[in-house]
Amino acid sequence: MAETNEQSPGQQVEESSVNVKSNVETYFETTFFNLRFILLIPVLASLFGSTIMFALGSYNVYSATASFFLENSMSSKDVILPIIKALDAFLIGIILIIFSFGIYDFFISKLDPADHASIRPDWFKFESTGELKNKLIEVVLVILSIKFFEQVLVVADDFQDPYINLIIPTGAAILAISLGFFKWATEH
Repeated sequence: MAETNEQSPGQQVEESSVNVKSNVETYFETTFFNLRFILLIPVLASLFGSTIMFALGSYNVYSATASFFLENSMSSKDVILPIIKALDAFLIGIILIIFSFGIYDFFISKLDPADHASIRPDWFKFESTGELKNKLIEVVLVILSIKFFEQVLVVADDFQDPYINLIIPTGAAILAISLGFFKWATEH
Protein backbone atom coordinates (compact mmCIF):
# COMPACT_ATOMS: atom_id res chain seq x y z
CA MET A 1 0.00 0.00 0.00
CA ALA A 2 1.47 3.35 -1.06
CA GLU A 3 1.58 6.20 1.42
CA THR A 4 0.12 9.51 0.38
CA ASN A 5 1.29 12.87 1.63
CA GLU A 6 -2.08 14.44 1.42
CA GLN A 7 -3.01 16.88 4.17
CA SER A 8 -6.42 17.81 5.28
CA PRO A 9 -7.56 21.37 4.49
CA GLY A 10 -7.32 22.26 8.19
CA GLN A 11 -3.68 21.24 8.34
CA GLN A 12 -2.85 23.28 5.20
CA VAL A 13 -4.46 26.45 6.64
CA GLU A 14 -2.66 25.97 9.95
CA GLU A 15 0.72 25.49 8.23
CA SER A 16 0.28 28.54 5.98
CA SER A 17 -0.69 30.77 8.95
CA VAL A 18 2.46 29.60 10.77
CA ASN A 19 4.56 30.55 7.70
CA VAL A 20 2.92 33.99 7.48
CA LYS A 21 3.44 34.56 11.20
CA SER A 22 7.03 33.41 10.90
CA ASN A 23 7.71 35.74 7.95
CA VAL A 24 6.10 38.76 9.66
CA GLU A 25 7.84 37.97 12.92
CA THR A 26 11.21 37.57 11.21
CA TYR A 27 10.81 40.82 9.26
CA PHE A 28 9.66 42.77 12.35
CA GLU A 29 12.38 41.41 14.61
CA THR A 30 15.09 42.07 12.02
CA THR A 31 13.85 45.62 11.47
CA PHE A 32 13.46 46.21 15.21
CA PHE A 33 16.95 44.86 15.90
CA ASN A 34 18.45 47.09 13.21
CA LEU A 35 16.94 50.13 14.92
CA ARG A 36 19.81 49.89 17.38
CA PHE A 37 21.86 51.76 14.78
CA ILE A 38 19.89 54.90 15.69
CA LEU A 39 22.16 54.92 18.74
CA LEU A 40 24.95 55.97 16.42
CA ILE A 41 23.52 59.49 16.73
CA PRO A 42 24.47 59.93 20.43
CA VAL A 43 27.71 58.00 19.86
CA LEU A 44 28.83 60.33 17.06
CA ALA A 45 27.50 63.44 18.81
CA SER A 46 29.45 62.52 21.95
CA LEU A 47 32.61 61.94 19.94
CA PHE A 48 32.13 65.31 18.26
CA GLY A 49 31.52 66.92 21.66
CA SER A 50 34.68 65.33 23.04
CA THR A 51 36.66 66.78 20.13
CA ILE A 52 35.29 70.23 20.96
CA MET A 53 36.17 69.79 24.65
CA PHE A 54 39.73 68.71 23.77
CA ALA A 55 40.08 71.77 21.50
CA LEU A 56 38.75 74.01 24.29
CA GLY A 57 41.15 72.45 26.79
CA SER A 58 44.04 72.91 24.39
CA TYR A 59 43.09 76.55 23.90
CA ASN A 60 43.07 77.07 27.68
CA VAL A 61 46.53 75.52 27.99
CA TYR A 62 47.73 77.77 25.17
CA SER A 63 46.19 80.79 26.93
CA ALA A 64 47.93 79.95 30.21
CA THR A 65 51.23 79.31 28.44
CA ALA A 66 50.99 82.58 26.51
CA SER A 67 50.21 84.50 29.72
CA PHE A 68 53.13 82.92 31.53
CA PHE A 69 55.79 83.14 28.84
CA LEU A 70 54.77 86.07 26.65
CA GLU A 71 53.20 88.39 29.20
CA ASN A 72 55.28 87.23 32.19
CA SER A 73 52.11 86.99 34.21
CA MET A 74 52.18 85.04 37.45
CA SER A 75 48.58 85.81 38.35
CA SER A 76 46.44 82.86 39.36
CA LYS A 77 43.63 84.15 37.16
CA ASP A 78 45.89 84.31 34.10
CA VAL A 79 47.80 81.06 34.55
CA ILE A 80 46.24 78.67 37.07
CA LEU A 81 42.60 79.28 36.21
CA PRO A 82 43.02 78.47 32.48
CA ILE A 83 44.94 75.31 33.40
CA ILE A 84 42.12 74.24 35.72
CA LYS A 85 39.58 75.00 33.00
CA ALA A 86 41.68 72.92 30.59
CA LEU A 87 41.71 70.01 33.02
CA ASP A 88 37.96 70.32 33.37
CA ALA A 89 37.47 70.37 29.58
CA PHE A 90 39.75 67.36 29.10
CA LEU A 91 37.88 65.36 31.74
CA ILE A 92 34.52 66.18 30.15
CA GLY A 93 35.98 65.09 26.80
CA ILE A 94 37.06 61.82 28.40
CA ILE A 95 33.58 61.30 29.85
CA LEU A 96 32.09 61.78 26.40
CA ILE A 97 34.49 59.25 24.91
CA ILE A 98 33.75 56.71 27.65
CA PHE A 99 30.04 57.26 27.05
CA SER A 100 30.45 56.84 23.29
CA PHE A 101 32.44 53.63 23.55
CA GLY A 102 30.15 52.25 26.23
CA ILE A 103 26.98 52.88 24.23
CA TYR A 104 28.54 51.49 21.05
CA ASP A 105 29.94 48.44 22.83
CA PHE A 106 26.69 47.63 24.67
CA PHE A 107 24.05 48.30 22.08
CA ILE A 108 25.51 48.40 18.59
CA SER A 109 28.52 46.08 18.30
CA LYS A 110 31.46 44.84 20.33
CA LEU A 111 34.70 46.73 19.79
CA ASP A 112 36.61 43.73 18.50
CA PRO A 113 39.92 45.47 17.61
CA ALA A 114 40.39 46.63 21.19
CA ASP A 115 39.75 43.15 22.60
CA HIS A 116 41.93 41.32 20.09
CA ALA A 117 44.86 43.68 20.44
CA SER A 118 44.64 43.53 24.26
CA ILE A 119 44.92 47.30 24.35
CA ARG A 120 41.68 47.97 26.18
CA PRO A 121 42.53 48.88 29.78
CA ASP A 122 40.57 47.24 32.59
CA TRP A 123 38.90 50.52 33.55
CA PHE A 124 37.50 50.68 30.01
CA LYS A 125 35.82 47.27 30.16
CA PHE A 126 32.19 47.30 31.18
CA GLU A 127 30.14 44.24 31.98
CA SER A 128 26.91 46.18 32.46
CA THR A 129 25.39 49.61 32.08
CA GLY A 130 25.63 49.91 35.87
CA GLU A 131 29.42 49.72 35.65
CA LEU A 132 29.38 52.36 32.90
CA LYS A 133 27.27 54.63 35.11
CA ASN A 134 29.67 54.13 38.03
CA LYS A 135 32.68 55.10 35.90
CA LEU A 136 30.87 58.19 34.65
CA ILE A 137 29.85 59.19 38.19
CA GLU A 138 33.44 58.79 39.40
CA VAL A 139 34.67 61.15 36.67
CA VAL A 140 31.86 63.59 37.47
CA LEU A 141 33.06 63.62 41.10
CA VAL A 142 36.54 64.57 39.92
CA ILE A 143 35.05 67.32 37.75
CA LEU A 144 33.03 68.65 40.70
CA SER A 145 36.23 68.77 42.75
CA ILE A 146 37.93 70.74 39.99
CA LYS A 147 34.91 73.08 39.73
CA PHE A 148 35.11 73.71 43.46
CA PHE A 149 38.82 74.50 43.22
CA GLU A 150 38.12 76.78 40.27
CA GLN A 151 35.36 78.54 42.21
CA VAL A 152 37.68 79.07 45.19
CA LEU A 153 40.30 80.63 42.91
CA VAL A 154 37.77 82.96 41.28
CA VAL A 155 36.33 84.27 44.55
CA ALA A 156 39.54 84.13 46.60
CA ASP A 157 39.86 87.93 46.58
CA ASP A 158 36.18 88.56 47.31
CA PHE A 159 35.27 85.90 49.89
CA GLN A 160 32.04 87.19 51.44
CA ASP A 161 29.54 84.34 51.76
CA PRO A 162 31.13 81.01 52.69
CA TYR A 163 27.83 79.11 52.44
CA ILE A 164 27.57 79.69 48.69
CA ASN A 165 31.03 78.19 48.26
CA LEU A 166 29.93 75.04 50.09
CA ILE A 167 27.23 74.12 47.56
CA ILE A 168 29.52 72.28 45.13
CA PRO A 169 31.49 70.28 47.74
CA THR A 170 28.27 69.37 49.57
CA GLY A 171 26.73 68.12 46.33
CA ALA A 172 29.92 66.21 45.51
CA ALA A 173 29.96 64.66 48.99
CA ILE A 174 26.33 63.55 48.67
CA LEU A 175 27.08 62.07 45.23
CA ALA A 176 30.19 60.28 46.56
CA ILE A 177 28.30 58.83 49.53
CA SER A 178 25.49 57.71 47.23
CA LEU A 179 27.98 56.08 44.85
CA GLY A 180 29.72 54.33 47.75
CA PHE A 181 26.40 53.06 49.09
CA PHE A 182 25.35 51.89 45.62
CA LYS A 183 28.62 49.98 45.13
CA TRP A 184 28.35 48.45 48.60
CA ALA A 185 24.71 47.43 48.00
CA THR A 186 25.46 45.81 44.64
CA GLU A 187 28.45 43.87 45.97
CA HIS A 188 26.56 42.37 48.91
